[in-house]
Amino acid sequence: MDTDELIRQRIRVRMQERGLTQAELARQLGIKPPSLAQILSGRRGRVPESLLNVLQALDLQLDALSAQEKRNG
Repeated sequence: MDTDELIRQRIRVRMQERGLTQAELARQLGIKPPSLAQILSGRRGRVPESLLNVLQALDLQLDALSAQEKRNG
């Protein structure tokens, strides 16, 4: 699994943990729900700035995600 997909997966898990819908998270980020859906599905390709905004909104650290990817092989 590449880093972008790992990030997307962790975002989805954190959203579930917090009981957030895509619409609610999109509202917090100031973007439209379809834009967030494209980010989470990977249809937008690599969107580092958008992903970083989502990570910040969910209190996820990129370093922690990278470490997890290394452990998972």
